[in-house]
Amino acid sequence: MSDTLNKSVLVTGATSGLGLALVRCLRDAGYHPIASARDAEKVSALAAAEGVAGYLLDVADHASISNVIDRIESDHGPLWGLVNNAGIWLEGDFADYTPDQIKAVLDTNMTGTIMMSHAVLPGMISRGRGTILNVVSTGALYTRKLISIYSASKWAIRGFTGCLEAECAPQGVRVMGFYPGKINSAMYETAGVERDLEVSMTPQQAALMVRTMLDDETMVWSQVGGRSILDYT
Repeated sequence: MSDTLNKSVLVTGATSGLGLALVRCLRDAGYHPIASARDAEKVSALAAAEGVAGYLLDVADHASISNVIDRIESDHGPLWGLVNNAGIWLEGDFADYTPDQIKAVLDTNMTGTIMMSHAVLPGMISRGRGTILNVVSTGALYTRKLISIYSASKWAIRGFTGCLEAECAPQGVRVMGFYPGKINSAMYETAGVERDLEVSMTPQQAALMVRTMLDDETMVWSQVGGRSILDYT
C-alpha cells in the first residue's frame, strides 16, 4: 500500500452524502482532500467545519472547469486523485421529462465527469501517476423503467471508465469505477422522489469502499459494486 501523506484528492459533489463522508474519511486516513460543489455557501461552510480546502465548482459549467483546476493545483500542487462524485437523480416517465431536466442530468452525470477527467488527466499522464475514480451506479449494470435518462448518463460513464482504464493503466494512471446501490443521502429527496433509505448503505460505508480502492496504487479495481444486505429483502 502506498503512502497517503499529502496526496491531494479532489472530490466533486462534496457537501453531502458520499462526497462529504469521503472528504472526512480521506482526511482521517492522511490524504489531502479538496472539496468542491456548486453551492458557494455550502462548500464554504464545509471547508470551515472540516478543516479542508473548498472550491466553488459546477461540473456542468465546462468553461470554468480548467480555471478551477488551475487554481486548485496552484494552491495545493499537482492533483494525485479525482473522485467524480457529483450527480443528479431523475425518475419518472421519459415522456414527462422536460428538455431542461434531461440536459441537466446529462451535463452533470455524463459530460461533467468526462470534462473533469479531461482536465486532470494530462498532468497525471505526464507524471506517470494518479487516480481517477468515477462514482457510477448499479443503474449502469441493469435496465428498468422510470430511470431512462439517469441510466443513460451512467451507462455512458461505465463505457467511458472502462475505455480510460485500458488506455491509462499502461501509463501509470488508474481509472476506476465504483457502482453503489442505494446510499442514504439527500439525492432522492432533492429530486422529489420517495425512497426507503432504511435498507440503504450509509455514506460512511460507501466512503470506506472508495478509500480502499484508492489506497493501493498497485491495484486497479475495475468495476466494484456494493449495496446493503438489507437491500436484498
